Order: sequence, then C-alpha cells, then structure tokens
Amino acid sequence: MTNHLAQSNPSGRLLGLVALLVLALGLPANASTKKTGKHLFILSGQSNMTGGLKSGFTSSVETHYGKENVTVVMRMKSGRGIRFWDKDYTFPDNYRFPGKGVPSERSKQQHGQEYGPLIEKVREAFKGKPYDTVTFVWMQGESDGKRGLGDVYEKSFLRLLGRLKTDLDRKDIGFVIGRINDSSMSDPHWTAMRDVQVKLAEDADHGVWIDTDDLSEPDDGVHFPKEKYPILGQRFAEEAIVLIRKRSAGKVNEIK
Repeated sequence: MTNHLAQSNPSGRLLGLVALLVLALGLPANASTKKTGKHLFILSGQSNMTGGLKSGFTSSVETHYGKENVTVVMRMKSGRGIRFWDKDYTFPDNYRFPGKGVPSERSKQQHGQEYGPLIEKVREAFKGKPYDTVTFVWMQGESDGKRGLGDVYEKSFLRLLGRLKTDLDRKDIGFVIGRINDSSMSDPHWTAMRDVQVKLAEDADHGVWIDTDDLSEPDDGVHFPKEKYPILGQRFAEEAIVLIRKRSAGKVNEIK
C-alpha cells in the first residue's frame, strides 16, 4: 500500500529513513555524538595517592582543558592492598600473610571496603554532567608487593576496572597506573609487582603506566619526598592527556 502521507511530507520520509539507518547500525534512537569538552578523572590508591599528588594533577589538567571542563575525584586509604577495592578478591592458593599465617575470615570480610566510598563520590560527580572521557588514575601496589600478592594482582585490578565500567555504564574508561618505585629491588615479590603493573598497561587498549623511580632515593623507602608528590601528579596528568588525545585520534593500541 502506498504511504500517501510520506509522499506529501518529504521531511517525514527523511526521518523514516534516518530511523531505519539507526536501527540498521544498532544505535539507540537518542544517540548523540555531541561533545561536551568535559573530562572526569578518578584518582585512587594507598598512601602515595596524596593530596600533593592530586594538587599537581588537578593543576595540570585544568591548565590543559580549562578548569570548567575538569572534574577530579579522589579516594585513598593508606596501607591498603588492592583487595580493599575488590569485593571478589581471592588470595593465592595456600597463601599465608608474612609472619601472620593464613588469612582470617575477618580479613576476607574487608574485601571491597574502599570501593563503596569511592564509587559514591564518583556517582555524585556524574549527576547531570555528561563527560567526553573518564580516566582512572591508580597509585597502589606497595602493600601487595611487600606481602607477595603479585600473582593475583592483575586479575584483581581488571575486576576493579570492570566494576567501574559497569557501575558507571562507561565501557570506554581508560587508566593510568603508577609503577611502584625501585626501593626493594632485591625482593622478588616487589619486582614481580612492578612487572605486573607494566603488563596491565601494555596489554590494554586504553591503558598506560608511569615510571616513578627517579622521584625518590633509597632512604625514602616506598614513599616519595613531600616535594615530589606534585611532580608525580603532573606526570600522571601528562600521560592521561596523551592517552585521551590518542584515543580521540583512534590510536589506542600502543601508548608508550
């Protein structure tokens, strides 16, 4: 049957064709490619994720994108392994805490404790604010390296990242991970942790790692001098900006 309404209404016919094209491409009818120019950065980790780091990071991204286009959310907790962010964390087989024995039921109940406060802050930042990009900035691993937990770190981090993507409904979240410093290179567990962190970034389409070795001396241990934290933040920001730029250009396979 001839659709006389469509024949007499060219604009209606055009809209119909557009609707068919949308369906053919599998896109939602309300999909929009409009860019807002706004970027969200989620900072988290343990003691090296300090206010000084956040200050250096925020200053750099605000200078680059404009203060009105940047939101930085941070949640850190000193002395915490990645299990505190991963509710589905599992210890390695036959694992024993150094000097303490097998993990207790209480320790297992701690898994994921830090994720709730983090995602709450992030969701608050999301309210009414569409972002072109979301980037996860992670400075953690010292606790896991010292405790010989590198064997399960990769899977744990990927679960954490996957949970963020699911909870925020953003499959495009990129990440920048800071490799723990070189303060304990004689410890094979420490070096293994460093290797895992590099592998995470190099295996990911939307990931990059940063080197922190030059920011501390042996006497500083696993931390950095106070004056170095803004520099560490700037370093994270620089790599996040490069990551976003390359992703926008479609070059996402090799960042470093």
